Amino acid sequence: MLTLNVVTIIQDRYAWYNLAIIGILVPIGVFVLYRIFIRYKVIRAGNNRLEITYPVFRKTHGFHLRQITSWRESIVKTGKKAVYKELEIVCDNRLRITIGQKEHTEYDKLVHYLQRKIPGKKVAEGSH
Repeated sequence: MLTLNVVTIIQDRYAWYNLAIIGILVPIGVFVLYRIFIRYKVIRAGNNRLEITYPVFRKTHGFHLRQITSWRESIVKTGKKAVYKELEIVCDNRLRITIGQKEHTEYDKLVHYLQRKIPGKKVAEGSH
């Protein structure tokens, strides 16, 4: 449908609603592209290190667990039985990493790793 509307606009035979449809679909597409592809990150934990890789930008941030100044897990009830969990890690170089449970498959393993390795740097909910 979008390609048909673009072809219609190019041929100078378009109605106002074709522009409205494109005006709605393009921002939605850009938002989805940003959320899914551009913010994609791979997190590796082990050997007292964390490594965050952003494949789209070809950047890697690696740091030792000593460099983490604090971390906390926020849990929000979103329904009767549903919860949303988010992990926030703050490093001494002001790098702040936010990881949501819905977006990362190994979220629980990472929280368990941090609880086991650096439990003293965990910050209580609401005091960050």
